[in-house]
Amino acid sequence: MTHATFISRLRVQVGDVEKWVHVDWTGDGNTVLFLMPLLTYPVLESSYTVKVGGVTKTEVTDYSLNKETGAITFVTAPTNGTAVSIDNKTVALLDTVWMDIIASSIGSLGDDFWKEFTDETNFVSTANMTSLDLSVLQPKCIAVIDFARRKNGTAMDWCQVEDSANWRFSRDENKIYLGTREAFTTAGEPLKIKGLKSYTIGTATTDVIDVQDRFITILEYACVSRYWRYKIRELVESLAEVTQETTRTKLQEIIMIIDRYDRWYEMEKAKLKPMRPARIIPAFNNRGGRP
Repeated sequence: MTHATFISRLRVQVGDVEKWVHVDWTGDGNTVLFLMPLLTYPVLESSYTVKVGGVTKTEVTDYSLNKETGAITFVTAPTNGTAVSIDNKTVALLDTVWMDIIASSIGSLGDDFWKEFTDETNFVSTANMTSLDLSVLQPKCIAVIDFARRKNGTAMDWCQVEDSANWRFSRDENKIYLGTREAFTTAGEPLKIKGLKSYTIGTATTDVIDVQDRFITILEYACVSRYWRYKIRELVESLAEVTQETTRTKLQEIIMIIDRYDRWYEMEKAKLKPMRPARIIPAFNNRGGRP
C-alpha cells in the first residue's frame, strides 16, 4: 500500500473530506499578497489553479502559495480592477503533515515490530577482514541471527562462519566483528546475512509503506490518535473565549477520542507484537578468537 492510498484511508476515518472551493479578489495595482478566507485552506497539493484576468498563472514564475496558511504572493501586483481567483480543494491536513504523522507512528512501533531479511547477494569477503560493515547495504539492521559463507567461490554450500571464527554483531555500529584475521584469507567469498531490520520511513506519497499488512490496523490507530492531537491546537484557539456551557466542549470530546485510539493502539500492539526468532548462540570456538 502506498502512502497516498493510506492517507486517503485515514482521511475517511477522521472525516478529512476534500472540498472544492473558489475564491475571488480584485487587483488594485499595488497589492501582491492575497489571503484566502477561513475554511478555504489548507490547499491540497496539486489541486489548485490561480488565475489573473481569466488567465492561468504559473507557480514560482508568477506567484507563490503557502498551502498551509492560504497566502498567495504575486511577483507582480495584478492591475487595478483585474479579477484574481483560485480554485482548489481544501482539507484538514496536507499530505505533508499526514506523511509526518505516519512517520512518527511507524517510529513509535520501535523494536517491537520488525521484518526478517536474508541478504546473500550484497556482501563478499575481503582478505584478512576483522569486521563487516552493514550500515550502507542494510542500514536498518537491528539484529543478526545467522552469518554464513561460501568457501572457494559460489559452487560450495553455505557454511556457518562460527565454524572457523567467533563473531558478534554491534547494533550501535551496525557492524559484525570477527575474532580472527585468519577467518577469511581470500577476497570475494560470498557472504549471507540473515537478520532483523526496522521499518524504513517513506519520504514521498508514492512510496510503499514499509509495514506488513497484518500490522496496518495498529498503524492506523496510531495515526488517527496523532491526527486528533494535531487538531487540539486548532480547537484550543477556537475555544479560547470562556464558555458558559455546562456540557462537554469539543476539546473534551477530542481528548476522549485520543484516549480511545491510544488504548486501541496499545491493545492491538500488545496482541499482535511478534516474537523474535530464537537466537542460537554459537558455541565458543577456542581457535576462533574473541571478537
